[in-house]
Amino acid sequence: MFSFRQKIFIYYVIVFLVFIIVMFPLISNWVEKLVIQTMETRALELIEQIKDAPNNEALIRRLKAQKGSVFFRVSIIDSEHKVLYDSHMKRILGPKFSQEYVVDHPEVNQAFIEGKGYHEEFSKLLNHKFSYFAKRFDFHGKTYVLRTAFPYQYISQLIHDFEIGFLGFATAMLLLFSLMTWFIINYLTKPIQHIINAVKPYQEGKETHLPDIDMSTIKSQGDFAQLAMTLNSLSAKIQSHIDSLTHERNEKEAILESLVEGVIAVDDKLKISYVNNMATKLIPINKDYIGESFHTVKQESFYDLLQSCQQKKTALSETIHIITDGKRSILDIVASPKKGNGGAILVLQDKTAHHKIAEMRRDFIANASHELKTPITIIRGFAEALHDNPNLPRNVQEEATKKIVRNCQRMANLIKNLLTLADIENIPSSRLIECDVNALVQQCSSTLLEVFPEVQISIEKPEDRDVTLIADTSLLELAIMNLILNAAKYSPKPAQIHITLTDDDKNVNISVSDKGIGIPAADQEHIFDRFYTVDKAHSQKMGGSGLGLSIVKTIIEKHFGTISLKSDLGKGTTFTIILPKREYDDEENVKSPNSINRLS
Repeated sequence: MFSFRQKIFIYYVIVFLVFIIVMFPLISNWVEKLVIQTMETRALELIEQIKDAPNNEALIRRLKAQKGSVFFRVSIIDSEHKVLYDSHMKRILGPKFSQEYVVDHPEVNQAFIEGKGYHEEFSKLLNHKFSYFAKRFDFHGKTYVLRTAFPYQYISQLIHDFEIGFLGFATAMLLLFSLMTWFIINYLTKPIQHIINAVKPYQEGKETHLPDIDMSTIKSQGDFAQLAMTLNSLSAKIQSHIDSLTHERNEKEAILESLVEGVIAVDDKLKISYVNNMATKLIPINKDYIGESFHTVKQESFYDLLQSCQQKKTALSETIHIITDGKRSILDIVASPKKGNGGAILVLQDKTAHHKIAEMRRDFIANASHELKTPITIIRGFAEALHDNPNLPRNVQEEATKKIVRNCQRMANLIKNLLTLADIENIPSSRLIECDVNALVQQCSSTLLEVFPEVQISIEKPEDRDVTLIADTSLLELAIMNLILNAAKYSPKPAQIHITLTDDDKNVNISVSDKGIGIPAADQEHIFDRFYTVDKAHSQKMGGSGLGLSIVKTIIEKHFGTISLKSDLGKGTTFTIILPKREYDDEENVKSPNSINRLS
């Protein structure tokens, strides 16, 4: 690819070469005309020197006397084409020559008609090629022709010399012209080169911003300077527009990337043009799919919805169940056609949590209704029996009354636990204070011994320091109390309970171990579910509602902690609580790992 300067230089050189090529063939014609003109001039000079002779004999003598003639051969021919004199013919022909010798040459015939004639011909008499020039003149009332001959080899050599000279001159001029042209073009186009050099890094991708052209490198104040200033002005406007578009694009992309919905854009051929981060989490797709057909995602329901959206030119929605990495998800998807150049936008909303919450709500209402319905039915049955049979034996009445009271207490506990769950869901930050976990564990142990005096309980804790934690003291006490109560209830008498308390720079660890009946492996996965009980009869006998461990887990999670269990059937169970420490100041500001705002 030639530059602008090189192209101009090449064009000029080509024009000059064309001129030389056209002129070269004309050299021989020009030299030939010059020779003819010279021969004519010499012939006229010779005629002027001999035409004053008194007669033909004197004419011939004068012609013979012209020793300085440039012509190789000279002849005088009269109007009857008879040779009066020939400088070579008589010597060559000898006795055969006479003045009655008649010739018929083209140049002589042309001279008698037009006044002069020229012809090139090979002379058999002299065995050489000659250029012949004939000139008509009048002598004493008669017409004669002076025929001259000049060796053609000299003319040929003259033409050759002229051609060589012309080529040498043309070559020298071409070199000089080329150098002058190159320097002139280089000087004139130097401002353009500065402009190109300034813009080239941006063109090659080495610069991200359009550069300004340095006006100090452009010495001219003419058109090129005006061009540079115009380009600088355009560059500034274009860069401003690019920056604006880039900012707008980045802002829109940031918005799309921060959405909790997945967004996928496709063109009119259903090729993926955009995928945000949330979409990569919801379905098996990543940004490497950009540029590929949506069909490669292998989600036929999505693909069919996009096709229908494009065909019908209207927004369509659908709820789809998918399984990703073994996890079942429920997505609400909306496909909407793009305006302009076609294509569509696919919006994905993860409704798994909503469906799970709705399902949990339905299960909770069903379980709560069932748990309340059972004691109410018992109370109603015994109340109606007492009402309809006032004369029942006293011991039967006392037994019925005890069952009514026991089921009323069961309903009261159930309602209390439900209110506790509702209370846990809304913990105000004002209730979070610095809590002495050592004292809290000791207090729970004392309370348990009041209810179950026979329980053997041991506590392992640091003796050299207090273990403190930012928490809702009453709720944390409830969680620990529920764990040790379960350990006492579900262990053979006397129950043996061991509480271990440890801490480090980040966490407080509380474990409650017993040697009770244990939890079957099949039930361990659901043990923290609401209203779930392993042995329903035993649980009802002990006054349990299936909410205790659910309350414990909810309290721990609201404190950003975790709870886990390890249980062997017939050997016992160990619950382990891990609670993160948080900073606390005098103004009751609590700083948690994920912001305490999640508690409020």
